[in-house]
Amino acid sequence: AAVQYLAQMDKDSSSSMQTKLNLAYIADYEAKRLMDLALSQEKELKPAERFSLANMYLGREKYAEAIRLYDMLNKESPKWSCPWRHKGEALYKSGDYPAAITSLEMAIETNEEHYDAYIWYAMALSKLERYQEAKTALDTALSLDSEEEGSHFDEEFSDDQLQQLYKDLQDKLKK
Repeated sequence: AAVQYLAQMDKDSSSSMQTKLNLAYIADYEAKRLMDLALSQEKELKPAERFSLANMYLGREKYAEAIRLYDMLNKESPKWSCPWRHKGEALYKSGDYPAAITSLEMAIETNEEHYDAYIWYAMALSKLERYQEAKTALDTALSLDSEEEGSHFDEEFSDDQLQQLYKDLQDKLKK
């Protein structure tokens, strides 16, 4: 009832930002509640459900929980590239670059066309000052057609960001 009331107020266009914020608060609360419910039933979750839950934890920067769920997926479905890639992102964002590299290598091994995996791989390699390998990974990513990857890549990186990473790697290699 509260959501319907707030949505109607928002639709009337006479509402303040407070209405939108109240809607966001309710949506966030409900998302947390559903995530807790799913986690309490994690052993019964289908792989796609577990992957969605792990991605929600990743999006909320709850890396340890996301990694734990991706680990389960990697054991259940070791040939599924996406959980390896997302686990690599979570490890990267956690600052565990060597583990991120290992996970991203598995993502690439299971799907040689995994555009995002190459990008995250390049970034992790760069953090470990393995610049030539990072540039090679980035070159590979840029040679792929991200539209044909089949997983509707995350589009986390703008062209400007990728060009800056490429320029940074070139600069590091000149030193």
